[in-house]
Amino acid sequence: MTELVTLLTACVLGFLHALEVDHMLAVTAFVSRRPTLATAARFGFRWGVGHSVAVLAAGGILLATGLRWSEQYDSWGEAAVGLLLIGIGLWSMRSTRNLHIHSPAEHGDHLHLHTHRTAGAGAPGPHHQHHHHHPHGRGHGITLVGLAHGLAGTTAVVALVPVTMVDRVSVGIGYLVAFGLGVTVAMTLFAAISAVAMKQAAERSLALGRRVTSLVGAAGVLTGALWIWRALAG
Repeated sequence: MTELVTLLTACVLGFLHALEVDHMLAVTAFVSRRPTLATAARFGFRWGVGHSVAVLAAGGILLATGLRWSEQYDSWGEAAVGLLLIGIGLWSMRSTRNLHIHSPAEHGDHLHLHTHRTAGAGAPGPHHQHHHHHPHGRGHGITLVGLAHGLAGTTAVVALVPVTMVDRVSVGIGYLVAFGLGVTVAMTLFAAISAVAMKQAAERSLALGRRVTSLVGAAGVLTGALWIWRALAG
């Protein structure tokens, strides 16, 4: 019974941990490039998998060696994630101008919202050539972002430190797996919900959709700068 409570606690902690500001901003920046339900859910899932793999690997090493997580690693991780957030934020802001909507006639009787480069500086015309640069290749990118997040921030407090206090390795591994499950489920749901919200905003007004995407990018840059400042100050 105690072990079951431990695993459920880990799952809930993972779910809540995924919904931290820096995590949501990074995933939202990727989602904003193509806010469709299926694509966004894949982004969230891949981020969760990356995060979970990092936590499982780090936690497994701690369990196998008996080492303890050093607070010094937290500062390094926060600075690295801060730089990552700034880069993602700038990338998101830069791609905002390419956000546009294709008409139902072009996409099987449904509106289609995404980013890709066009020949002109403004929105594509009604007869523009439909050459896409979809972010399918960004799947590996979002997984790497999840990996980075898995080794920084509050991960140590809610995942890596607790596993060093358990008596049995099997329970520790179970804790890490349950934590990763909670993280992945939460971010998949969040990414899907954010995609629906972005798509609705853009379909009402493309300018509004672009403003939302710009704000997400700016928030990422600001949050990244704060993380770096905190790491240096700490």
